[in-house]
Amino acid sequence: MNRSLIEQFKLRAAMRRTIRDFFDSNGFTEVETPCLVRTPGTEVYLNYFETSWESLREERELLYLRSSPELHMKQALAAGCQKIYQLGPCFRNKGEIGAWHHPEFTMLEWYHCGSTYESFMTETADLLREVTKSITALGYQSLAIPDNVPTFTVADAFKKFSGILLVDQDPDLAGQAKMAGVVSIRGDEDFDTAFFKILLEKIEPALGLFPVAILCDYPPSQAALAAISGGVAKRFEFFLNGIELSNAFLELSGRAENEARIKESSGKRKDVGLPPVPLDADFLEAMEAGMPSCAGNALGFERLLALLLGDHGISGVLPFRQSSVWRKHLP
Repeated sequence: MNRSLIEQFKLRAAMRRTIRDFFDSNGFTEVETPCLVRTPGTEVYLNYFETSWESLREERELLYLRSSPELHMKQALAAGCQKIYQLGPCFRNKGEIGAWHHPEFTMLEWYHCGSTYESFMTETADLLREVTKSITALGYQSLAIPDNVPTFTVADAFKKFSGILLVDQDPDLAGQAKMAGVVSIRGDEDFDTAFFKILLEKIEPALGLFPVAILCDYPPSQAALAAISGGVAKRFEFFLNGIELSNAFLELSGRAENEARIKESSGKRKDVGLPPVPLDADFLEAMEAGMPSCAGNALGFERLLALLLGDHGISGVLPFRQSSVWRKHLP
């Protein structure tokens, strides 16, 4: 979709105002955290932008552009904040460009202490409805958010949409995927690789049959920094027309478990040929001091706007993308 810069700016401004109004009216505080950090994230498969700070004596310290504000926002929670949100730029390197990806993008991230898993799903849907109203008020036809959003556990979605009975860390998941017709699979691939390929080829297209859907209760091996309860990771994702929009956790608290998960992630990075990232000592100290029980969500700002408008990618809502250094790499 080709839109003028002024049209893009007006759409983005309207959505920002709506998001801020929604959170401000519900008792949240808007916060700001650094973009230049010592630890860019804890994800296994992401690549990060590296840079360095130089002192006047030419001493250098390795720094990164953040992939999300998560670690600093959780420090704010440990310091006594209860309900916080942030709209700001995030960065992901190496291949993060395409219809729904860009190396620099805007993230909406928020945390709600005391929220239950289910009420946080409701809160996310309520936010989407408010944003929808702001888009239609500008004269655009927008995707509607139903009162009852179809919700599938990961195990149920695997069974329903691929015929696979999912068992966490099943060494034969790749073999089952091959029998289920997952085209990109090799029979010798590990659980994580098979899991994501099934999601990509079977689950996400099936979720695309619903304008809006929630995928929840992930296997413990896919918990990242989500709490585990009842044998599942308390993690959910919203999908709009089959495109992942947001990733939410009932957050893991306590230093020991957070540190163990991050070290495990760092070890997996080494296994797949990616460099480990340093532990964030300030984050771990904050977790030791104590973070209240809370839920958190990370949502792609441009993805939401583009999906509500019915676009097939984010280029029509990302100013200057077509005239930037990225143009020659676009599909």
